[in-house]
Amino acid sequence: MDVTAAMLADAAAVQGGKLYIHGGGWNAISVESLPVTHPSMAFAWVFRVEYAEALQDIQFVVELLDEDDTPLDPRLEAAINVGHPPGSRRGDPTFVPFQWTLPLLILPRVGGYRFRIRIEDRELVSVPFRVIQRR
Repeated sequence: MDVTAAMLADAAAVQGGKLYIHGGGWNAISVESLPVTHPSMAFAWVFRVEYAEALQDIQFVVELLDEDDTPLDPRLEAAINVGHPPGSRRGDPTFVPFQWTLPLLILPRVGGYRFRIRIEDRELVSVPFRVIQRR
């Protein structure tokens, strides 16, 4: 399993197997004071599940890390188990969109952060962003 796309957005939704993004693709938050409570952000991504990986539970973890790679709250632990879509042929991958909305996310200081998706010890993707204090 791999991640084919991942980004931060103001909002995201998955409906009917499609990923809908609003205000996506940014990598910085400008704030006046710290700590800041960001009203809402979404982390959105698309898994590519290979044909041979279908029909089994695949555990994954999504973490928010600071620039020192210290894990912060929140953290998402989940599993994916997909079948073979109708009309698919042997060997066809399946693409599965996900979104994780994070309301009232507290960011304690300026600097770098990143969302990381991993399976066991293998990092699938890392999406960085920065918190910048306005002067």
